[in-house]
Amino acid sequence: MLLSALPALLLATAHAQDSSDLAADTPDARTLSVQRKVDEVFESGEFERAYFIYRNELAPVGDKYAQYMVGYMHLMGMGVEEDEVRASAWYRLAAERGHPEFVGVRNQILGSLDEDELERSDRAYIELRRQYGDLVLVMRQLRSDLKTLSAPTTGSRLQRRANPAMAADPVISVGLSGGSYYHKTGMRFRSRLDYVTETLGIDRVGGQVTIELLSDLNAQVEEYVLQVDDR
Repeated sequence: MLLSALPALLLATAHAQDSSDLAADTPDARTLSVQRKVDEVFESGEFERAYFIYRNELAPVGDKYAQYMVGYMHLMGMGVEEDEVRASAWYRLAAERGHPEFVGVRNQILGSLDEDELERSDRAYIELRRQYGDLVLVMRQLRSDLKTLSAPTTGSRLQRRANPAMAADPVISVGLSGGSYYHKTGMRFRSRLDYVTETLGIDRVGGQVTIELLSDLNAQVEEYVLQVDDR
């Protein structure tokens, strides 16, 4: 069986990365509590319970350590059926931000697979990217931010069109003056938007942002995550 890096060696740096990376919001108190709890559950040997938490509570919100742990537990058959190909797909997802330790274990496991297994790993990885890839998660966050910025609030940067259809098609200008909360949300929106366009390799979006524009970006993201570029 392929040997992997011990989870404990990755824990501190992985959680630190998750809390600061653009693709994941700084964990709230509940998420931090879940992270601490599941690590304790794993160390106590309650593998099925730990797997459920890593897989269903933390991995879907972009926690890279949790995604790594799902792969590790598949690889070792801990609390879940042993499956090296499935493990490789989760390792690939965990490594998408270029974290050196995750890249190392990803490359190690990919190097152990034959061509048929690599093709199956590709398919499984693409499916995971479509659900939990960083770009997909950021697009969800952008839509949530747009909804917040589009709410009619005194001092917000919402600019409404002078026609009846405008309420269904809000237009915002990001990062302008306004209340502190809306200003921070707008700046966060801009950073996320820049992350998406830079990753896609397209021109930076300037000025006003609409639902239609986000829909177009989302379509490009959907095409992007179908590409395999890590082996």
